[in-house]
Amino acid sequence: MPQKVEPTSTNRYLDAYRENIRKSLNEITNDIGMALRDTGLMLPIFITVPTSGNALAMTATPLDPSDQDWEQARIIVNGIIEKKLGCGKLRSRELTCAVANAAPMAAADVIAE
Repeated sequence: MPQKVEPTSTNRYLDAYRENIRKSLNEITNDIGMALRDTGLMLPIFITVPTSGNALAMTATPLDPSDQDWEQARIIVNGIIEKKLGCGKLRSRELTCAVANAAPMAAADVIAE
């Protein structure tokens, strides 16, 4: 029999952060795009906001950037989301990602510390 999972205070604050990201997603992605261009990174970045789990957002690019470029992009993404949410330092966790009929992708979770 499935168990009912009661929301915890952690779940509530993650849900509130996610909702704020959803409401500001266009502004966040616009700011990310400008910041990437300002640093010379011409990476398209996808952002999705999960409905459960520990991640506030997930980011990916259809390109296969160097580790250095992807790390710089993740720092930019995290910084913009931190500023928008007014939260503490965020961290990223590398994800395994695959795509059919295309080149390899890079992906990462954005997680509250």
